[in-house]
Amino acid sequence: MIRRLQNIHGFTRTVFKTVLLSLVFTACTGDFEELNESPTGLEESRADEDLLFTRALVYGMLRYTEFQRAQHLYAHHYIQYYSVAVDYFPTGRYITRDDWLTDYWEEAYADYAMNCQQVINLTQDEPEKINKTSIARIWKVFIMHRITDFWGDVPYFEAFQGDLMIAYDRQEDIYRDMLLELEDAVNQFDPSRTLNFSANDVMYGGSIDRWTRFANSLRLRLAMRISGVDPVLAEENVREVLADNRLIENNEQSAIMNYGRDFGGADENVQPMSLIKSFNEYRFSNTLIDYLQDNNDPRLPVYATPVNGNYVGLTNGLNPIEVNAINRNDFSQDSDIISGAYSPSAALQYAEVCFLKAEAALRGWAAGSPQEHYEDGIRASINYWLEVYDNLQGRVPDAGNVLPVIEITSADIDAFLDEPAIRYDDSNALAQIITQKWVANINNGFESWAEYRRTGFPVLNPIPNTDGLSETGGSTVPTRVRYPVEERTLNAVNYERAVQNNPDLVTTRVWWDID
Repeated sequence: MIRRLQNIHGFTRTVFKTVLLSLVFTACTGDFEELNESPTGLEESRADEDLLFTRALVYGMLRYTEFQRAQHLYAHHYIQYYSVAVDYFPTGRYITRDDWLTDYWEEAYADYAMNCQQVINLTQDEPEKINKTSIARIWKVFIMHRITDFWGDVPYFEAFQGDLMIAYDRQEDIYRDMLLELEDAVNQFDPSRTLNFSANDVMYGGSIDRWTRFANSLRLRLAMRISGVDPVLAEENVREVLADNRLIENNEQSAIMNYGRDFGGADENVQPMSLIKSFNEYRFSNTLIDYLQDNNDPRLPVYATPVNGNYVGLTNGLNPIEVNAINRNDFSQDSDIISGAYSPSAALQYAEVCFLKAEAALRGWAAGSPQEHYEDGIRASINYWLEVYDNLQGRVPDAGNVLPVIEITSADIDAFLDEPAIRYDDSNALAQIITQKWVANINNGFESWAEYRRTGFPVLNPIPNTDGLSETGGSTVPTRVRYPVEERTLNAVNYERAVQNNPDLVTTRVWWDID
């Protein structure tokens, strides 16, 4: 086995990966003598910002390795989308696995976020490339907001400069800067400049309009994230992006990563959850299955597969003995609509924008009624998956035998909106809005876990913790993840400063988590 190259914040691995990228970019040129002149670096003149951005975009959405280790085995189980069905994954019991956290930390700092910074460095001094710079800045914010929401205080302002000992920045300062970055990146867009990433932008094709809408919608997400801890700053940003009126306003404009062998032709170019699903190590959580069933949610057959005609969820947090006592085949898996090889992944959907507007309207920060935006969000979510389903019908080999038969009419959606617990209720509005956002954001556990910590919704089930090993006691969902163990030695001084007032525990709250 080849051991990973490691150093503080993945710096050694950054150099190594950069060299690998340079080999990829020049493999067909035959300039092997020139490559051998600089075995530890990459000359800027030979870097391809388009390919660097493609990698930052694709890997920033997470390939299946980090998707599994961070989003799936931590966030998806913390927010009770899924439940561990094998005896060797402890995170569902709220027990830390350091190696998975280390992988995510290193990949982010040494790979795709670093690639974003390299694109910025390569383009920011050339006026003709200003649109490339702005897009890279926006995507870097997306990557970093996930990182800081996962850990709390993290290296930010001094990161990506090649330094080995990097200070941790306060999440409050990171959020303020991310909001400013999104605002400025949008303001810097110049439609008269024709250079863009074109086909190398595998999400939006270099469209300034689409990236503007994504940036403003992401800014809306971040502003609402801090609405409890800094309502003045939050309201200011919410009102500005709503006044700008360039948000994601339909499903087609959603920030989506498409997959499938017909997108790029590579066998590994498949939806991450499809590979993870093939390992047969988890089942749907009874928390989600029960909620969908109890409320006659038409998305139930879209999301889950029945077992002997029934939808059955698995209890979260079973210990190894308890897991081995059950037959995992008695519990529902995720469908090939949401977790198939050809299914998309979402960074930010139109439905979420509707729910963000609903909460903003609830606070008096947005026009329109909270009910209107809430119902728009539910309709958008259901229609999004119907559109995905229709798309898959024409792309998935043998689709008729692989995909379930789905028929959801407008009347079905209307009936669902009139379900007792779904029908809009002013006295319970926030719980309804966030819970429906949780349902809509299936397979985007990062976002749903963050919203749960911020609001306390949806209502989750305590895990049994019958062996007493849970780091929270079982009744409390973790509020962050612990820093990689190597940080305690390789970056000891900055690590100790970071945890002096915010202990490195899974029960320590991040800055915006005040409830």
